Amino acid sequence: MNLSEQGVRPGSINMARVLRHLRFRTDQSRKVVYHRPPIYQKDDYGSETTTIVTNEILIPQLSALIRPSVTADYQLQRSGHNIIGAARVYTPNIQTIKNFPNFDQTVGKSNIDFNEIEGWDRFIDVSRNIYTVPTSATSGWTSGTTANVTFESDGQTLTATLGTDYYGDFYYTTGALNTLEADRIRFDIKASGASNIALINFKSMNGGTQDGNYAITYTPTSLSIPTGSWLTVDVPFVSGTQVGSTPVASGTSIYSAGNRYPVTVVTGTSFDYEADFRDFVFNVSGAASGNKIYIKGIRYYKSLSWHVHSTKELNTDYMIFNCVRTTGARDSRKRAYN
Repeated sequence: MNLSEQGVRPGSINMARVLRHLRFRTDQSRKVVYHRPPIYQKDDYGSETTTIVTNEILIPQLSALIRPSVTADYQLQRSGHNIIGAARVYTPNIQTIKNFPNFDQTVGKSNIDFNEIEGWDRFIDVSRNIYTVPTSATSGWTSGTTANVTFESDGQTLTATLGTDYYGDFYYTTGALNTLEADRIRFDIKASGASNIALINFKSMNGGTQDGNYAITYTPTSLSIPTGSWLTVDVPFVSGTQVGSTPVASGTSIYSAGNRYPVTVVTGTSFDYEADFRDFVFNVSGAASGNKIYIKGIRYYKSLSWHVHSTKELNTDYMIFNCVRTTGARDSRKRAYN
């Protein structure tokens, strides 16, 4: 690539622009999810308690170039995870990253917890897509008889136009499909219209049709769907837990415009991720007749985790991180122990 043709001044590399152009030429340049686990309070003995003092940071759409150096070197850990590779991960410099949506720390932004990429932070990448919920057509999308939602698609984005009697859910329904190997869900969403549209929750139904007992339900706190720009949601799949027949809430995060919105995750008493996928459901409120909700890129995927092990280079143009790749429990064990 001739960098001068890309508008980069001699002697300098505009890494953000380089990564954007490389993304159209090679799958090694991509958008990843940046994740830092929560930080817990410590007691007088230096042991972590259950009190969170800094919430997790979970931000999609970070540009990165991943250059694997080891692609398969299985080392089974006691936790059931495998260290199966190593790579160098190239990112723009920290000043550029802090100009990206959700990483911005300027006055008026609330993402004050992110300062820089640190050791054992991780980059979450896509190993492979397990199932994509179609938004390229309207087939399979519906709503209740009182919801009065109409659907159209431009071949990529589904547009849901809300009717005068709108309230409740609209959803995609399909025949039984396997999503066992997926461990994350991602989609893009935005809205238009005069009213403030809140995303009440979204659900994946596995094992039954339109029955809350079969759902894993993600409920954000006070999250408005943005207008004009896409909101990327990327959350763990099957992070809810259950004790006997009692659902127990766990949590994750959605970041929008630098603000963290806690998400409660609850599995229904009959939910079974070994069971087949049936429905994907959206529930919104605050909408008015004629408001539109745009949705694209709904997919269940199997992730890769690249954990920062050391820093190779930091300069004014770009950063290089030495990372190790880990994966969760093997799918054969996941099915056996379900």
